[in-house]
Formats: sequence, structure tokens, C-alpha cells
Amino acid sequence: MRSSISSDEMPGVDMGMAVERAQRGEPDVLADIMRQHNRRMFRIARAILRNDAEAEDIVQDAFVKAFTELGTLREPSSAAAWLARITANLAISRVRLLKRRGRVVLADGELEDRPDDMETDQHTPERLTAMGDVRRLLENAIDRLPDGFREVFMLRVVEHMSVEETATTLGVLAQTVKSRLHRAKAMLRSDLEEHLTAVSLTAFPFGGARCRRVTEAVLARLNMPTTTLHH
Repeated sequence: MRSSISSDEMPGVDMGMAVERAQRGEPDVLADIMRQHNRRMFRIARAILRNDAEAEDIVQDAFVKAFTELGTLREPSSAAAWLARITANLAISRVRLLKRRGRVVLADGELEDRPDDMETDQHTPERLTAMGDVRRLLENAIDRLPDGFREVFMLRVVEHMSVEETATTLGVLAQTVKSRLHRAKAMLRSDLEEHLTAVSLTAFPFGGARCRRVTEAVLARLNMPTTTLHH
């Protein structure tokens, strides 16, 4: 079984000590935890929401919720799975809220007020070819996967989460994860198979300005100083 640890997680971090320090409200260790987990959380949220801005908001909300409920985390070694579940639950709740408000997310990540049953995929093969960006082509193809299949594909293929972790995160059966992954790969295979291995690790990046923006926003919401942060 492949490790479920993301390439964005810093090796050698003593999560037990980090959680203990975080519970004391030390902003530096909170920032370290955010930098360690934010890309995976962003990818989870974006796989569900298909919108960068909404996903970024969810990452902030998830960190705030996690940091205010650190006392409920019994096993520091399970922090990654715990954060993933919080993120997925918040993202799913946001999707439900958007639907209640009559809003849908288009395949290019834009929000639009329109009925849920109207066609939302505005990308033609000509437009995709003109973009000339293989990574964006892959992101668009993943975005067009049906709900349920898209999330499973992102967690299993891009994040290398196990079947059990994916099932727990999304609240579905392990067999459902297996069948949805098989069907999602079949949907993508015809024109993207040669690109998946080389490109998937760079899809939906989360770093630089976005990483700093989320880190500073979360600490501000927790009323903690950001002036001492190192990036």
C-alpha cells in the first residue's frame, strides 16, 4: 500500500509535540501545521467544490475549526486524516448551501446562478486545445467528472490516500470507492492516460501567495500575531 502522506507534509515533524504546542496557542507551530497540510486540504475542498475561491475559504474554515477543537484530537498521528475529514465535511456542507441558494459551479470553477439541471460544461475541444496547457487540460477533465467520482479520483490518485481513508473521509463504503475510481479512470483514459502520472502531482497547486494568505487569515481569525511567521 502506498503511503497516504502527502508530498506537502514535512517529514520528521513530531505531531504530538506540535499539537501540544498548538494547544498553547503558539502561532509559529500553527503556521507549520498549516504549511504541512494545506495543499492536501485545498485539493480535497476543490475536488468537491470545483472553485478555487470557495475551496480556499473552506481550508481557512477547516483550520479554524481544527485549531479550536484540538482537544478532541486523541491521536496526533491521525492529524492528517482528521483534517481531511473536517475539510470534506465543510466542503460538502458548502455545496449543499450553494444548491439551496440556487447556485451551481461551472466546469471552469466559476459560480453562476442557474438551475441545477442546465448544462454547465462550456469547454469545447477547440477551446481546450487552444489553452495549450496540459496541466490545465487535466484539471478541466477532472472537474468534468461527475460528483462523487471526482472526489474519489483526487483522493486516491492525486493524494494517494488508501481506500479506507478515502471511504472514511467521504462517508461512503470502501467498495463504493473502488468502483467509482475504476469508472473515473475509464472516463479519463481515452485522451488523458499518457499525462496522468507526469502531471497529476502538479495539479491544483497550493503554495506561495495562496499559502501565506490562508496562514495569515487563519491566525488573524484566531487573534494570533502573524509578524513572527517565517515563510
